Amino acid sequence: MSEEIKKFSPFDKGIKLVSKPSDLDEYDDDPSVLRAQLSCGHVIDPETLTDCCRAQLEDGQIEFRCPLCRKEWTYNEVRKLAKLTIDEQSTFEERLGTNTVKKLIDLRDSFEDDSHIVSHAAAFLTLHIASD
Repeated sequence: MSEEIKKFSPFDKGIKLVSKPSDLDEYDDDPSVLRAQLSCGHVIDPETLTDCCRAQLEDGQIEFRCPLCRKEWTYNEVRKLAKLTIDEQSTFEERLGTNTVKKLIDLRDSFEDDSHIVSHAAAFLTLHIASD
């Protein structure tokens, strides 16, 4: 089974398409290929964006960031500009959930180690909730 290579077409709506070389892949420089301009201004093709974000998820990240300028990309932007398939969306969302739970557990564990911080935080939250 051959996997279809993701490409942009002039008919893709809501995507700023440019004929510039990729900022993230030095070998992706064919001027006849359309690439997307991300919210951070960098230019990329869907395959490279998918690979970049997959690597961030495998690294345990819970948000997507441009590796060049560190600006955050929303999941909706990634989903659309990476042209994620249904299977890829499912995998990305599952991994985002897993990574988020791991971060929350790590955060909880660090608070349990500093129980006095937890009691101060609880008192602070109670005070602010009561005053609303």
